Amino acid sequence: MFVKLSASGGVSLEDRGNFRAFKLVIEHTVGELDAVRRALAGTADFADHETAFIFEAALRRSAEVAHDPAWQQALSTMIEKARPHGWIDDQRKAIKAHVEWAG
Repeated sequence: MFVKLSASGGVSLEDRGNFRAFKLVIEHTVGELDAVRRALAGTADFADHETAFIFEAALRRSAEVAHDPAWQQALSTMIEKARPHGWIDDQRKAIKAHVEWAG
């Protein structure tokens, strides 16, 4: 699955049934990082231009999946499987994601 920030500024959860891949796709250029940070406030926290931490709560409250118990459980399972690999930041309550700049 991936979180997508569109060129128009919309944030969506895409390929949400794929729990084996996780990334952040941004339809902007790296030079727009400050604006992207503002657009994704409450959804993601950036370590740098290549790595972001997507807040678990933001994923869970996405309109597409907020009322889907099976999806919510699958996300919990994904998080537990990712934890031993260092992809979970318990302090931030976030999942580490590679950032793909598509602008």
